[in-house]
Amino acid sequence: MSFRIGIDFDNTIACADNVFSYIAKQLGLIDGNDNFSKAQVKEYLLSKSGGDLIWQKLQGQVYGKYMHLSAIFPGFVEFLYLSKLRDHRVFVVSHKSEFGHFDEERVPLKEAAMYWMSTNKLVGSGLFTLSKSEVFFEPTRESKINRICVLGCTHFIDDLKEVLEEPEFPVESVKILFDPQSSTVSNQYIMNISSWRGITQHIHGEWTDDEVCSVVQVVFPTIDIQKAELRKGRCNSRIYQLFGRNEISYALKVYPDRQLDSRPRLETEFSACNFLESNGFPVMKALVNDEHLNWAVYSWVSGTPIHSIDMDFVDESANFIKRLLAESQSKISFKDFSEASEACLSGAEIVRQIHNRIRHLEQVKNIELLQFLNEFLPNLELSIQATRKYANGFFDTQLTRSKQILSPSDFGAHNTIRNESGQIIFIDFEYFGWDDPVKLVSDFYWHPGMDLSDDLKNYWIQYSKSIFCEDKTFDQRLRVYLPLFGLRWCLILLNEFLPNRLNERIRADNMKSIDLNEILLNQLNKSNSLLKQVMKILEYGSTLKIS
Repeated sequence: MSFRIGIDFDNTIACADNVFSYIAKQLGLIDGNDNFSKAQVKEYLLSKSGGDLIWQKLQGQVYGKYMHLSAIFPGFVEFLYLSKLRDHRVFVVSHKSEFGHFDEERVPLKEAAMYWMSTNKLVGSGLFTLSKSEVFFEPTRESKINRICVLGCTHFIDDLKEVLEEPEFPVESVKILFDPQSSTVSNQYIMNISSWRGITQHIHGEWTDDEVCSVVQVVFPTIDIQKAELRKGRCNSRIYQLFGRNEISYALKVYPDRQLDSRPRLETEFSACNFLESNGFPVMKALVNDEHLNWAVYSWVSGTPIHSIDMDFVDESANFIKRLLAESQSKISFKDFSEASEACLSGAEIVRQIHNRIRHLEQVKNIELLQFLNEFLPNLELSIQATRKYANGFFDTQLTRSKQILSPSDFGAHNTIRNESGQIIFIDFEYFGWDDPVKLVSDFYWHPGMDLSDDLKNYWIQYSKSIFCEDKTFDQRLRVYLPLFGLRWCLILLNEFLPNRLNERIRADNMKSIDLNEILLNQLNKSNSLLKQVMKILEYGSTLKIS
C-alpha cells in the first residue's frame, strides 16, 4: 500500500530551538551565556511587560531573516529517504503567513523556508528529495487543513495538537503528534511520538538490508558496494557490513537517535579515528559520513573479539595509552577536541554524575531496583565522606588542562578486535575527548566487560602509575577516586531500567525474542556483585587501599 504522508514544517522538520536563544541574546532580550530552549525563551519574554509583542517580533526574526540558522530535526532525513524508497508520497503542508509579525525588514517567510529546504537538499530533483510541487505553505490554518484533505493524506505529522484536533481535520488520516518533550499522552485519535526515528519505526518498521544498500550507493558514491548485511550492534548503534568489489568490505555505523541522546557521537568518533589513524594508531579508518543521516562508513576490520584477557592485552592497551599521552602533550591543541563525554575533572563532578544517575533510576517503578538503591545509597555516602577526607583539598578543584589526556573513554577488550594478522585493533571512539587519566584508568579497571583478575588489576594499576609518573597528583587522585568510579559503574549497569535505553539496545543487536525481566535481573545481579567488589577496597575511617 502506498501512503500519502503530510508533514508540518516549522518545529517539525525545521528545528529552531537553539536559534531562539541565540537571536534573543543578539537582540539583548535575554542575558547570560547559557543556552535556553525555545520554551524557556518564550516563558521569560511573556513574563515581561509587553512580552507578547516582543515574542511575536522574535518569531518573525527567527522564521524570516535568521531562518538559515535552523537545523533539520535529527532522524527526518532517514524518514524521508525510507519513505521515498518505498514509493510513498511525502508532502510538506504548513501554515505560514507572507511576512513575520512586526518584521520591519519584511522578509518573505515562504521564500526563506523554501530557500532553507533547497540549501539543506530537502527540495530538488534528486532521488531522495521533495519537488517544489510537493511543498505547500498556506496562509491560514483553515486552508492548511483543506490542503490536507485535497491531498488525501493517509498520515499527517504536526507538532501542534490543536491542528490535529480541528473539527475539519480528515478523520481517515492517521494523526501523529511530533512531541520531542513527550509532554502529552497518546490517545485513540492521536499518536504521540517523541522522535523522527520513532515515527519511522511506527509508520515503516525496520529498514531492510537492500534499502540500506540503496541509500549508501546514492549518498556515498565513492564507496562502491553491492550488498549490505546487518551485524550485531555495538551498544545503541547498528552496524552493517558493506560488501564491495574484489572482496573489499566496509563498516556502516548507524548512530543512536540524536533526539534521545544529543551527544555528537558521529562527529566525535569520525574526528577521533581520523586523528588516531593519521598518527599510526591501530584503529579503523574513517571514510565518509552524513551528519543529517547520522550514518558513517569506516574500514571493516576482519577478525575476532577478544574474550580472554591476559597480560599481553594489558600491555598493548597500556602502550596505546602511553602513546596517546605523548600525542596529547605534544601535537594537539585543546581546541581541536572538546571534553570527553561525561568527563570527570574533579571529585565533585564524579559525585554529581552519580547523583544524577540515581535521580533517573529512582523514577523507575521497579521494586527490586529501588531495594538495591536503598542498599547502595549508604555505601555511596560513606565512600564520598572517605574520598573528601583523603583528597587533600582537590576534591572540588577542576583538574588543570596540562594534566588531562585525550581519552578514548570507553576503552577495553569489549571495544577491540584481533585482526587476521594477530594485531589488536581498537574501535569505538564515540565519547573521545579530554579527561582526567584517572577516569580512563579506573574505567578500564572496573568495566564489567573486562572482568580482570586481581593480578591483572594490580598490574594495570602499577603500569598506569608508571605512565603518568610525571603527574605528581595522579597516584593520590587514583587512590581516592577509584571507589567512586566503581560506584558509578554500578549505576551504568542499570541503564537498561531507563525508558528508551533497553529498546535502543534491542534494536541495535537485532534481538527478536528476549526475556526483558531476565535482562533486568541479570543487570541488577551484576551491579550488586560490583558493589561488593568496590566496598572491599574501601576501609572507612582510615585509608583508601589499592593493592
